[in-house]
Amino acid sequence: MPFVSDELLYGYTIFHHLEYRLSTRTLINIKNGRIKRFGMTKARLFEYLLAGMDNEIVYDNDIIIHVFDDYGLRCSKPYLLSMMKKIQNAFNTVGFERYPFTRIYGKAYKIDCGSLERIYVVKPSSH
Repeated sequence: MPFVSDELLYGYTIFHHLEYRLSTRTLINIKNGRIKRFGMTKARLFEYLLAGMDNEIVYDNDIIIHVFDDYGLRCSKPYLLSMMKKIQNAFNTVGFERYPFTRIYGKAYKIDCGSLERIYVVKPSSH
């Protein structure tokens, strides 16, 4: 049995038919083979939302700070909404209509935790 520290987060399964791979920043529909690769900032935004699945709600201000400001990028609320729309369009591009994030209160995103599952791989032993 591997130690917890021997496991690395590989990516996420989304709605059982999509996979997001962290190393390649790629959204893959495993039923039809369609893929969409994200640029650095879009991937960082998507990954921040996925990482927030344990909290269920991710607030705009936290996104702006941790995804943009911390990397020397400026972000307005309209720009954030535009980036989120592009991520939603990526789901359509790979042939998927559902989306695991819902806009709430005009200031946050609710994460459909039931639709997400982390994928871990075991780090090879260095003995």
